[in-house]
Amino acid sequence: MTPGQYILVVDDDDDFREALSEVLVDAGYPVQQAENGEVALAKVDEEAPGIVLLDLKMPVLDGWGVMERMRGDAKSAAIPILILSAYGFEWEAELLGAQGYIPKSVGMDEILERVRKAAGPPPMRH
Repeated sequence: MTPGQYILVVDDDDDFREALSEVLVDAGYPVQQAENGEVALAKVDEEAPGIVLLDLKMPVLDGWGVMERMRGDAKSAAIPILILSAYGFEWEAELLGAQGYIPKSVGMDEILERVRKAAGPPPMRH
């Protein structure tokens, strides 16, 4: 991630989304949240994130639809996406262009470690 970019956390589970966002902010990452795919795409269109952490099963527009639309748009096609899901869709997610798959069951410390590997260190704070 470059300075000025943020991590977009997309999940319809308010508690999980808030908890993950708090862990990421505490680690030094700027974070924005979206509760469904439509809100996520609006945020991506407004200001491109450095990486998207995306749940698959959501109302309004699910993670599959978000990935398909992001990968089909030149502005967002190269934005890294990590899938966060309680369901085992690892190979399908990578087939659609996700950079990785993280089972929600691994816990916040492991999720943070995998985000660090994908996003790099947090931007410098001033």
